[in-house]
Amino acid sequence: MEAREKELKFLATEGKVIIPFFQRTYVWEHENWENLLEGFFSKPDGHFLGSIILKQILTSSGEPKKLEVVDGQQRLTTLSILIKALYDTFPQGLQQNSKDEMRQVLFSKLSSTSSDYYVKIEHSQVDKEAYEEVIWANIDGKPPIDIEKIDEKSHRIKQCYKYFCETLNAKTVEERIDLFNKILNTKNKMLVVIDLVEKDDEQAIFDTLNTAGVRLTTAEIVKNALYQKIIEKSDRENAINLYKNTWEKTFLFDEETVKYWEREKITGRLKRDNLEILLHSVAIIKGFFDPDKHTLSDLSKLYKEEIQKEESYEKLKTFVNEIIEYAKIYRDKFPDFDKSTLFSFEDSVTRLFHILEELEISTFHPFILYVFKKFQDREEEIKNILANLERFVVRRMIARQETKNYNKYCKEFINNHKSILEKLKETTDQDISNGLRKITSNKNATLLLFWVELYRKHKDNKYDTKELKYAYSLEHIMPQKWEEHWKNIPEKYKLDGSKMTDEESKKDRYEKVYWIGNMTLLRSSLNSALRNYTFEEKMEGEGRKKGIKAYADLSITKDDIVEPYDKGDKNWDENKIEERTNKLGEEIKEIWNFQSE
Repeated sequence: MEAREKELKFLATEGKVIIPFFQRTYVWEHENWENLLEGFFSKPDGHFLGSIILKQILTSSGEPKKLEVVDGQQRLTTLSILIKALYDTFPQGLQQNSKDEMRQVLFSKLSSTSSDYYVKIEHSQVDKEAYEEVIWANIDGKPPIDIEKIDEKSHRIKQCYKYFCETLNAKTVEERIDLFNKILNTKNKMLVVIDLVEKDDEQAIFDTLNTAGVRLTTAEIVKNALYQKIIEKSDRENAINLYKNTWEKTFLFDEETVKYWEREKITGRLKRDNLEILLHSVAIIKGFFDPDKHTLSDLSKLYKEEIQKEESYEKLKTFVNEIIEYAKIYRDKFPDFDKSTLFSFEDSVTRLFHILEELEISTFHPFILYVFKKFQDREEEIKNILANLERFVVRRMIARQETKNYNKYCKEFINNHKSILEKLKETTDQDISNGLRKITSNKNATLLLFWVELYRKHKDNKYDTKELKYAYSLEHIMPQKWEEHWKNIPEKYKLDGSKMTDEESKKDRYEKVYWIGNMTLLRSSLNSALRNYTFEEKMEGEGRKKGIKAYADLSITKDDIVEPYDKGDKNWDENKIEERTNKLGEEIKEIWNFQSE
């Protein structure tokens, strides 16, 4: 291994610079591009960009030199795009003067006498087309790139090119000339280039640099370790073929696929992308990640330890194929929701995923993935097992029981899915009744009422619409701040028959405000000025401020509250809250029922 300060123009003496097949795709974004340009323009004496790791690839006699980029492809790719953007924004005469300099860094020839050029930096499948389109644009008769057609949905490499072109066009020609010369100045040692030879352990050096702060995702670290080990136990050709038919095909097939696996979800207090959630789930299913002992920061280390245990190419291949099989199930079965998603009660599996997402529970994803794979030819059994999981989660949520043991339970359910039935016994119907009488979480109340509404639509044919979007606002009918406008408190009696004092009656009212029977869902939020008004004013509205009746699309509002009101029942008090809580409670117990055996 040899480390030396180098200028970017060292590329001119190299042949082909190859981004390894298992390296990450291009991920730099606007902030990175902006920082790079600001660094160049604000530091007249040069801009140090850190280290890159390169490894010489042995070639046959007469072949051009080949380098493999172990680390630093984001910087090399971005710098080459910047050079091309500078060249493309030069006036025509200036382009002629600088064409040779640009070609030396961005292109290579098979031999000194050849007239045919190829792009020097060779990307893998996902980035190759976009990168080469940028580098070849307007060269040797190739068409220019219409940057007006590049938007946020375009490939990041094209977005980078557009950003540089637009930013540079705002600079003077002299400023662009200075920048072009600065980047290619042989005295501008902007990089530390670490050259590896065959005997150097590139994975160990790579890991050391990443520990020091070069940020890679868990998936990228796992991928690198996995395919390096496959090369070690087989050969590069086998590794490339396996990679193309497994990892690349599954996770990097096209931009849509890449974006799917990069899409982030909230899991507890963290945001994690789909690919990390998948790898975490697989590690738990296979048993080398123990949620009781390990944290997410251990995931890549545990994968590397597991990979190192495999002593044959066949076992590594089996490991890869297992990840891919789980990935296909994950993408096929784990839905993504947005504001346009329609939900129906009949789709019980989607209902479970929606409930877990709203409650921000991803702990059971490994178990769900395991169930889909183990019982993939037994659809009814899958539905039954997942229905029990749904009952378990919802009943415990209503009963306000702790979730801290969910990691332990997930592992237990994977070992024996029937153990869910035993855990269900820990939450009784009385716990449910008690829980429905103290709901301080608007999110939980909204979720319960939404699925009660869909249950009614499913159960009764009088409802034409069986599907709903999850787009309703929770309203406390008797407001949480009731003191000013809700002065009439009915006489109340204790269980022993004695009359409550005024203070006891007020306390009882404060408690009943948070019973499920005092809550409903509206198509839109009430005007804030109306929320604390009397029952009649909240129902009818005031002037241009619409009341509950105007937003009452759902049965839980129309049938339960508006219809009795329109028939003359203008009173809403603790007795009504208790009556409706009992009614909703029975429906909730029907939906998430459990009969202990």
